[in-house]
Amino acid sequence: MAVQIEFLPSKSLDGKEEGEKVKLILNTVKKDRILVLESALTPDEEKRLIEKTMGMVSKDFPGIEIASLSETSVGWKSTLIKFLGGKTSGLTVVGPSNLVKQVKRDPDKLSLWAGSAGRE
Repeated sequence: MAVQIEFLPSKSLDGKEEGEKVKLILNTVKKDRILVLESALTPDEEKRLIEKTMGMVSKDFPGIEIASLSETSVGWKSTLIKFLGGKTSGLTVVGPSNLVKQVKRDPDKLSLWAGSAGRE
């Protein structure tokens, strides 16, 4: 079985509340797709996503793997943007744990190994 990767631009999530974002992400990942978000989720959004996922784990849905890269600039512009609730840059990858075999992350890159879910 091929692995499907779906890319979601940040504008698709702009203006959505946290619950709406989590629902959209989980609906995509439950279809055995790996989702790449153009912007990084906030720590609170990641926490909410993990909490919601834990309640859904079953034989048919084994859970998720999530990894984010965020811009680490510390200039006054990025500090002001973050203070006002904005995001400067980043990337989040979310996939079902039966597809995502391994995730390696360092400050500058993210490596993800994926394989077949074993069901057609």
